Amino acid sequence: MLNFAIVKDLITKHVEVREQLNLLAIAGVQIDAFDQLNLFDIALDVIGFPKDNTQGIDFEELHEIHSNGTAFSRDKWDFIVFELQKEDIDAFVKQLYAEYDELILERPHLFVRE
Repeated sequence: MLNFAIVKDLITKHVEVREQLNLLAIAGVQIDAFDQLNLFDIALDVIGFPKDNTQGIDFEELHEIHSNGTAFSRDKWDFIVFELQKEDIDAFVKQLYAEYDELILERPHLFVRE
């Protein structure tokens, strides 16, 4: 698992920042700049996952990429990482690498560069 430590550190920092943002929100403070860090997306990039190509496009484009099999969304992991606890990070990173290996075998066309 190449870059395991880097991915683990990025996800750990993501969880720590999210915890701090939650505490600040309880106190009535909102700092939008921290949401812009995208540490989890960077972790997925380091592993090698394709970019999410379903964000911010119109219905016709979305339909086209779904019909030709090139649609890829990172939402599945975004929902999981939102509730991730520090003690579960190692297992989650291992799961990400396993799912990456499966994705490459099941949908290799997502990894072809034009």
